[in-house]
Amino acid sequence: MSSTRPIHQLVHTLSYGDAISTEVLALQSALRDLGLESEIYALHEHNRLKGRSRKFETIGECAEADIILHYSIGSPLNDLYAHWNRGHKVLVYHNITPAKWFRGVNNRVAADIERGLSDLPALCARSHRIWADSLFNAREIEALGFSCSVLELPIAPERWNRARNEAMHARVTRKGGINVLHVGRMAPNKCIEDIIKSFYYLNKFIEPHSTLWLAGIDTDTELYSFSLRRLIRNLGLDESVEILGGLSDEEIRALYEACSVYVCMSEHEGFCLPLIEAMHFGLPVIGYAEGAVSETVSTGGVIITEKRHSEVGALFHSLSLSGELRDRTIGNGRERVKAFSFEKFKARVQELLTGSERQREAHGA
Repeated sequence: MSSTRPIHQLVHTLSYGDAISTEVLALQSALRDLGLESEIYALHEHNRLKGRSRKFETIGECAEADIILHYSIGSPLNDLYAHWNRGHKVLVYHNITPAKWFRGVNNRVAADIERGLSDLPALCARSHRIWADSLFNAREIEALGFSCSVLELPIAPERWNRARNEAMHARVTRKGGINVLHVGRMAPNKCIEDIIKSFYYLNKFIEPHSTLWLAGIDTDTELYSFSLRRLIRNLGLDESVEILGGLSDEEIRALYEACSVYVCMSEHEGFCLPLIEAMHFGLPVIGYAEGAVSETVSTGGVIITEKRHSEVGALFHSLSLSGELRDRTIGNGRERVKAFSFEKFKARVQELLTGSERQREAHGA
């Protein structure tokens, strides 16, 4: 990419707290630290991030700029990107959850996913470079016949340099006992029902003084959320499961710092940033070996390959107890999370930009 042109980013929605927007904001900081002009252009912007992005239509005022598209299904940004001819183009692929997970839950979302997958090869073909935030995602791009570089997500200082919410921290600590945490959208691919079933064994047969905390929105997946609430009720867990909805970063930090163990039973993840965040805050992490979860966790936590709910419930208990297993798992997590520092992220961005420049020079571009 040009060392003189601005490098702007396109994202359909600059959301609050999600992985894509976390990377967008971190990438802007990295580009600016490297001395480059960089703005974010979006269709929508969360109220908490008001003023952080510009209306996407105004990018037409730029005489020349390289652009980075964070690929979003069914977005007008895709057409803008495809026809941009005032600079080089980078597509960032964060993965698209397969449509099968949403059929019967939200058929509109399923149709959007199918359309997004069908449009992806054409956008890749119009890109000078393609980046993905995991090897898992890069392999999906390579399977379409395109080369792809990996730019992993960072622990973003902007999100976590604020003090925790003390009211939320006190709410958890007042409960006492074992506190199991999951952070993420109430989406079918997350398989939150498996977390609930595993927690049932902990709560009913091992440690009644235990609570499951579920933080995340259910926008567009309300039917799935209803099914989870019904499962909780049928298992007699109404008093032991806290469904929190969307929270501020300060509240999420309080949960990370107050809970006993973090669990992800998802069967499709392109990266899964909360796993890294949980390690960062000293929680022992359990992840199910599907999608990019094993790659993200690596040696930083416990990876399970089968969903034996009673055994997972017992693992919640074992990892919550003070002792060698918990200490070793937390230590491994803290070591793993060093790979995701903002400084390493910025160095990788510089490496990718330099590599792009060299590649174009070699081809006479």
